[in-house]
Amino acid sequence: MTTSYYYLSSGKETAMYTLRFCPDPDDTYSNYICNLSTDADKAIQKAITRIANDPYPLDTSYADVSLREILRRNQEQIELDNQRKWEENIAKWTERSLELIKDGYSPFDKEYSDSYGMGGYESSTLLGHEKIVDIKQESINYWSSLVEFKSVVHEEMHKACKPLAINIPANANKHFGIVGEKVIIKAMIIDQDWYENEYGYGNDFVRKVKYVTENGERLVTKGADTTKFNESIFQETEDQLHMWVELEATIKSHNEFTPVDSDTTWKTTSLIRPKLIRVLN
Repeated sequence: MTTSYYYLSSGKETAMYTLRFCPDPDDTYSNYICNLSTDADKAIQKAITRIANDPYPLDTSYADVSLREILRRNQEQIELDNQRKWEENIAKWTERSLELIKDGYSPFDKEYSDSYGMGGYESSTLLGHEKIVDIKQESINYWSSLVEFKSVVHEEMHKACKPLAINIPANANKHFGIVGEKVIIKAMIIDQDWYENEYGYGNDFVRKVKYVTENGERLVTKGADTTKFNESIFQETEDQLHMWVELEATIKSHNEFTPVDSDTTWKTTSLIRPKLIRVLN
């Protein structure tokens, strides 16, 4: 006479002993009851405790099979599968990246558009990859300076950026001059930004221009977009960056700031009453 029984199994992923119930020994169907343990002895004890008040027998023969070996083989297979998927993804990324570089785009720099609604910022939408000629000059200089390459993509990015490289003096992280001093400065424009004047309306914007001297000091001028200085900067440089200019200005203050994602404190020097003497290149 056949009878129903409980038995130990290894579970779907063979990662742990499980308890199952077979209502009909002549059928392959069984019911999952619970997880037990990865240790055979503990699994048996938990199973016995679980069915202590049940009349059906418990088959523990499967506990003689080494779960550790099963797990080891499964882990090896998982690692092989992960390695294969990683290699496939790298191959796809490499192919796509080389196509982008060939077309003049950077696979490492993407453009996003911000969507705003009631309550402020909502989401960013990926527009695509930035053109290599439009990425930050510091990035172009980085790629052009590489001498060792992690991949063929890095090497091709280096080749694409090398003709575009410009020598920008490294940030010396020190202040320039003496506060209150009137000076004549030779500096490179490295960044320009505009934002609405909180005290004005309409087309009243503030222009913030950042510079670096030949010795690496970082300077800043800030003022209304309609000032004579900012208008002359626009007319003479057409808003192009990395142009050398000669300025006359008064040193307003020595400033320091620490970016939220950095432990380094950077020094900058603010200038007031700037006057453009000439554009040097």
